[in-house]
Amino acid sequence: MTPSGAPAFHTAQWRHDVDLSGKRVAVIGTGCSAIQVVPAIQPYVESVTIYQRSPAWTIPRLNFAYPAYAQRIFARFPTIQRLDRAAILGFMELGALAMTRRHWLLPAFRAVARHHINKAIADPHLRRKVTPVDEFGCKRVMPTDTWYPTLTKPNVELIDDPIAEVTSSGIRTMDGTERAADVLVFATGFNAHGFVAPMEIIGEDGRTLGQAWSGKPRAYLGVSVPRFPNFFLLYGPNTGSGTGSVIYTIEAGMSHVISALEALERANGQRIEVHQEVADGFDAELRSALAVTVWQTGCTSWYVDDNGHNPIMWPWTSTAYLRRTERIDPTAYHLGVQQAAGTT
Repeated sequence: MTPSGAPAFHTAQWRHDVDLSGKRVAVIGTGCSAIQVVPAIQPYVESVTIYQRSPAWTIPRLNFAYPAYAQRIFARFPTIQRLDRAAILGFMELGALAMTRRHWLLPAFRAVARHHINKAIADPHLRRKVTPVDEFGCKRVMPTDTWYPTLTKPNVELIDDPIAEVTSSGIRTMDGTERAADVLVFATGFNAHGFVAPMEIIGEDGRTLGQAWSGKPRAYLGVSVPRFPNFFLLYGPNTGSGTGSVIYTIEAGMSHVISALEALERANGQRIEVHQEVADGFDAELRSALAVTVWQTGCTSWYVDDNGHNPIMWPWTSTAYLRRTERIDPTAYHLGVQQAAGTT
């Protein structure tokens, strides 16, 4: 049920034909979609009521334009620009170390995140609502400069009581309160575990990739799957980073694919496939490393499925991923001259 005559849509399928001006908007969710949507619509709507299941840590976005003098310096001295990029990467890698192996670094990141809240919100009740009890990084850390200031606006209300039902006029929470809504926006996330969906990839034995994974996506270095020759993934299972750049990861994975194709060309082959025992050994190493990361500390997040399997995160640094994928290990792959019959 949705409120009578009220538009209802997901953030990924935004209804641009719906004018939100002067409307009472209910937003369900407080993740990365909501922290972008709510500040953008707040100045134009009559009210925004946000329904939160649990808060996540945020940090300042640190997104700014370089002034003209800095751009001139970079143009004249490219080494300085490279040092600037290296400093950004170094900060991101520090965060990765905190979340994976060096947990003694976490209090510093929590302190930054708490200051981010306290600087924007004076109301102690609202502060309590938005301050997570989970470990920093267990859920996705969200970069934003506008989320907390928006929550303090007079036409914004954050509700942390669970939703009981959507009624004909709005949303009723478990405490019995019903709040009217003219528009429902679902900021409820995405299917992050469907790595190749909606494509259907069929291996040499006739099984699809989904069948081979049986609900637990796995790949050697996130790029190769046994029994699926000549098939490579980019940004595949367990290549996500809690702090790093997706572009960096994709470029590293592409280097691995190019290296594999070069090896195939040198061998005058037509078929390349990762050995099953190599993939199994890598997965065992990966699962062991994941077990001590912040992502396995018990919060509810889209990183980990209902069975405790984490197919998303890389439990080391981004530079470690680059080192391991830059060139292929020739002993990890089987190179064949003949393409197997029935391979798709």
